[in-house]
Amino acid sequence: MQPLQVTLFSDGRPGHEKQSLGIISALQAYVEVKVRKVEVPARSIFKELESHLSFLLNSRRLTDFPETPKADLIIGTGSRTHLPMLSAGRKSAARTVTCMTPASYLRAKFDLCCVPIHDQVNPAENIFFTVGPPTMSHRSQAHDHTRRLVLIGGRDDSSHKWDEGRIVSDLALLIERSENTSWLISSSPRTPASTEERVAQELAMLPQVSFVPFSETGPGWVEEMYRTHGTAWITADSISMVYEALTAGCRVGVIPVTWRRRNNKFQRSLDYLLDKKLIIMLPSYLQGKTDWLDQEPLNEADRCAREILRRWWPKNIP
Repeated sequence: MQPLQVTLFSDGRPGHEKQSLGIISALQAYVEVKVRKVEVPARSIFKELESHLSFLLNSRRLTDFPETPKADLIIGTGSRTHLPMLSAGRKSAARTVTCMTPASYLRAKFDLCCVPIHDQVNPAENIFFTVGPPTMSHRSQAHDHTRRLVLIGGRDDSSHKWDEGRIVSDLALLIERSENTSWLISSSPRTPASTEERVAQELAMLPQVSFVPFSETGPGWVEEMYRTHGTAWITADSISMVYEALTAGCRVGVIPVTWRRRNNKFQRSLDYLLDKKLIIMLPSYLQGKTDWLDQEPLNEADRCAREILRRWWPKNIP
């Protein structure tokens, strides 16, 4: 087979791009892949609405996007990428694959949607259910269980209330309960500066604790930390990092946040993982429930890649 020509549509959000790159990386284990990337710029609400209406009405005049490279496969994550992907797919024979749930009126137009179970989407021929999003993580054999990683999310007023005092006090309790253990704490792009300051002043001064703010990390840094740290504690709002750590084979603990709506997709996702005994919540851990259930690490990127090949290029599956 000739190299698989893949066009990656990116909305510029690292978390979204990681999902697409995770699948592309998994495909490379089975077939030679050549990747081109198309950046999708933000547009006004009016332009977005105009383009969606024109696309649904099959109007070429309003839905023309910049020309994209000829491809066998078009892949992307994030609602901003969906219409450009479909528009490019309409002009070619390329298969279109998205790594998240599209709007209901666009869903059937994709060749494949890799959809997390917690999105509660109705089954369909083009829906492939995953346990969380695909990630760039890989199973590690180098875990050191005396080394523990903490990843702090941050403010997102649409989903939860950010209480940095509670987060810092929870972490202080957690660290206090641990002996002969080193802790590495890091933040995220959403972490308020005041939270970083409190972590630096109240936690990083402890002899067994190091703090590396997100601004001092680079591409691939967190994946390397998953590889070497046996346990990862992650705030509940950073659900993608929970799945990254599970994919790397870490034991995963979750630090609660206060949701604005109890029945949201983040909590549904955590409930699923709790039911499967894949994670432990901090309150339970502090009450003495410290027995993680040893299971095979997740590998949803590989599952998605194999599904893509099974549907359209099955000769490449061993």
